[in-house]
Amino acid sequence: MPLFRYKILDDSGKIERGVAELPFVDITAAIRYLERQGGLVLNIRKLDPISAFVTRIVTYGGSRIKRTDLAEFFNNLSIQLKAGVPVLDALGEIMEDTSNPMLKMVLRFIKIDIESGQTFAEALARHPKVFSPLVINLARIGEETGNLDEMLMKASVHLRNIQEIISSTRRSLMYPAFLLCVVFGAAVFWFYYVVPKMIELFKDMGVSLPFLTRALIYVADWTQAYLGMTMMGIAIFIVLVLILRKKNLTFRYYTDLTLLHTPIISQIIKTSIIARICEYLGILVGAGVGVIKAFEIIRDSMSNAVVKHRLYLAENAVRGGNSISDAFRQVKVLHPFAVRMINIGELSGRLDEQTTYVADVYRQKLNAMVQVLGRTLEPIMLVVMGLIFGAVMGGLLLPIYDLVSKINA
Repeated sequence: MPLFRYKILDDSGKIERGVAELPFVDITAAIRYLERQGGLVLNIRKLDPISAFVTRIVTYGGSRIKRTDLAEFFNNLSIQLKAGVPVLDALGEIMEDTSNPMLKMVLRFIKIDIESGQTFAEALARHPKVFSPLVINLARIGEETGNLDEMLMKASVHLRNIQEIISSTRRSLMYPAFLLCVVFGAAVFWFYYVVPKMIELFKDMGVSLPFLTRALIYVADWTQAYLGMTMMGIAIFIVLVLILRKKNLTFRYYTDLTLLHTPIISQIIKTSIIARICEYLGILVGAGVGVIKAFEIIRDSMSNAVVKHRLYLAENAVRGGNSISDAFRQVKVLHPFAVRMINIGELSGRLDEQTTYVADVYRQKLNAMVQVLGRTLEPIMLVVMGLIFGAVMGGLLLPIYDLVSKINA
């Protein structure tokens, strides 16, 4: 959302200055919106993207609204609503206790919207970058049925589950990357700094060099000559890939397809996707959202282009009269076990319970993958580092051994 810098004369005659993200492009609408909270807008200016970025860093310290923050907010709001506290009073109390400045700003404008006559769900919808369509739909259903506290508690549980899935996925993917960086950094240190100095010593002493030492010299020379260019090339390649993924849907589709067929990584990503789909489907169906609308929300929540396309095909299959399990079976976006559980849920009329159970199963499976991957990769990386260190030490010690042998002779 655009960021505005404003100056307001409040009802007490004091001048208040600040910045705020507002869901408006027109300055006139932003002025009317700010004046609803009382006071007169003396000056307002929409910041350009660069100024907005710098202002966010200076004003909010780089803070952002995390899923855990939202989960805590919905949990607290649900508890207060269940105790009979009015929405506006509950929002006011939560704002006082909120330490996240970005969330406090959003809650402030949600409160203004509700005071202006909008519903809670409509106020949430004014901030699409903060609140997902699923959360907004849960709030809307809660207001329509009079069970807003229950729906908000479901939203809180859902956000925590999704955060657990995403955190487990990141841990499982980042741990191998971290170990590879450690191995690469150690190898670069040895071949860029240590080996060349030792080789110079051998050359000065006129020692004959065995094959292993000559191989180390070749690797060290290549590292010193081309390491900078190689690192720059890798950085440029990564940047180009990221840009193309953002700008070109076809490129994004095929890179996502490659990830889904990459050993080890594919299993982690697929398990995470199944857990997320079933988590969304269970909570949406349980809340009374229509199947087609549920598919639309699930599709919009997915970042993998291949999964998005397959969910679109599954949605069309459901529109054509197929059951949910048949649709998933046709597009092959879920494992057979998950499809069977969904089929059982459809036949028994307990689809929400079955999908929630499947989501729990795959969340546990994802956590187990993280632990197994860690226990498996650690000894492998130790062996790799041992081989590299052994080769380096062997290449450096063999000439010394030959020199000592000649001296003794």
